[in-house]
Amino acid sequence: MTALVGALVGAGVWLVGRGLLRRRVPLLRALSDFHRQGPRNGHGGGEQFPGWRNRAERRALQIIESFGFDLGTLGADLRIVGRSPAQHAFAKLAGALLAAAALAAATYAARLAGLAPPSWSVAVLAALGFLGGYVGADGALRKKATERREQFLRALSAYMDLVKILVAGGSHSDGALYQAAAVGSGWAFDELKAAMDWSRVNGKSPSAGFERLAAEIGVPDVEELAATIRLTAEQGASPAEALACKAEMLSTLELANARMRADSTTERMSIPTVVVAIAFVMFVGYPALSSLLEML
Repeated sequence: MTALVGALVGAGVWLVGRGLLRRRVPLLRALSDFHRQGPRNGHGGGEQFPGWRNRAERRALQIIESFGFDLGTLGADLRIVGRSPAQHAFAKLAGALLAAAALAAATYAARLAGLAPPSWSVAVLAALGFLGGYVGADGALRKKATERREQFLRALSAYMDLVKILVAGGSHSDGALYQAAAVGSGWAFDELKAAMDWSRVNGKSPSAGFERLAAEIGVPDVEELAATIRLTAEQGASPAEALACKAEMLSTLELANARMRADSTTERMSIPTVVVAIAFVMFVGYPALSSLLEML
C-alpha cells in the first residue's frame, strides 16, 4: 500500500511539473488562437488571459496537449456551443479530479464506517473516477452540441420561411437573405447575420458565408443552402423557386424530426407500464407456479 501511495504521489508531482513547464506553441496554433481571441486589450503589457480562471484554462490545455491529445477534433462542437478549447480542457481536468476525489472520499468514508473495503479499492475507484470525469466532459459537450444543432435547424427553417415570404413579395434573393437574417433574434440568427456580414464585407456572395458557417458549426443543411444559392447563380435558375423549395424541405424535415422526437418520448413512457405489467403477472402467477413445483 505504501508503494502504491508513493507511486500515485510521484505521478502527481510529475504531472504538475510537466504542466508548469513552458512548452513551445506551434506558430500555426498561435496564429489561430490570436485570430480567434482577438488582440490584447490595454497598452502593450496587458495580459491576453486576465484572471486566474483564464490562466488555469490555458494551463489545462497545455497539459492535455502535452500528452498528445488534440481538442481540434471537437472544433465544430466547441464552436456551436460557444466554448474555447482551453475552457473545455479545464472542464475535462476539473471534472476528472472532482470525480476521482469524490469516489476516493466515498471509499475512505466507507472504511471509517466499518465496511472495510480493500485498501487498493481507493486507488482503483479514484482512477476510474478520473477516467470517467475526463471522458464524460466530451459526452456532455456532444450532447449539448446536438441540442444546439437542433435549435439551429429550427431557426434555419423559420429563416427560410421569412426568405420565401420576402422573395414572394418582390425582394431580390440576396436582399431577402440579408433582410431575413436581420429580422430574427437569438443566437442562431446572430450566426446567420454574422455569415451575411462576412459575405458583404469580403465582397462575396451569400453562399460563401453560408459555406464558411457550415464548416464551422457542422450543420449540413447550411451547406445545402449554400449549394442551392450557388447553383441558382451559376445555372440561371429561378432564385424564388429554389429558395421556396429549400424552405419547404426544411419545414418538412423539422416536422419529421418533431414527430420522431414525439414517438421516441411515447416509447419511453411505455416502459414503466410494461415493467408494471410484468411485475403484476409475476405476482399473480408465482403462487400457482410455486404450488405446481411443490406437487412435483
